[in-house]
Amino acid sequence: MLVGALAVSGGVASAQKKPPKGPKTPASADLTVAAKPNPVVFGKSTVISGKLKNGGGQVVVLEENPHPYTGGFKPARTATTASNGDYSFTVVPKLNTRYRVSTQAAPVTRSAELLVQVQIRVSLRLSDSTPRTGSRVRFSGGAAPAHDGRTVEIQRLRRGGGYGTIARTKLRDAGTTRSKYSRRIRISRTGTFRVRIQGDGDHSTGFSSPRTARL
Repeated sequence: MLVGALAVSGGVASAQKKPPKGPKTPASADLTVAAKPNPVVFGKSTVISGKLKNGGGQVVVLEENPHPYTGGFKPARTATTASNGDYSFTVVPKLNTRYRVSTQAAPVTRSAELLVQVQIRVSLRLSDSTPRTGSRVRFSGGAAPAHDGRTVEIQRLRRGGGYGTIARTKLRDAGTTRSKYSRRIRISRTGTFRVRIQGDGDHSTGFSSPRTARL
């Protein structure tokens, strides 16, 4: 009896191999990168700038990789260097973000990576800035973006310098874009106060502007 069969070399179909990846372009000292300010308060802009050595009139690409840094670098925008090689980009990052800059034309020159930290934006209001001795003052405000449940530290400026925490409360829901807090504190002497909210992986620690209660 004649039996038909498919002949497979070696009895097993070999898996097709992926082509090897090309070498990564190393960071070069010929292309610098810096950010000012850094950290930047949420909602504010920062300027990423640098210089390409001997690179006037060349197109450079700003690449970004926001927290949690698992998506890899993606092109964000391009700019053309000035005659002396200077370039700049104005950005408004929403999360802690890693940036780098590379030339568009081959051979590619790439800068080192730069982490721009985004501080939580914190506000502080006092219900009475000239209270009577021993009266209770309401400390209230908000934080953006929303960080519901995080600890709010109300701090007083020490006589010797630096701030110390005098009370704590929690951020509460205030919609999709911000959180809020409120805490009443008895004031017995003139003092300068601020609020501190500890950062996390996606944003860095935020501080309010100082407020003074004068008795």
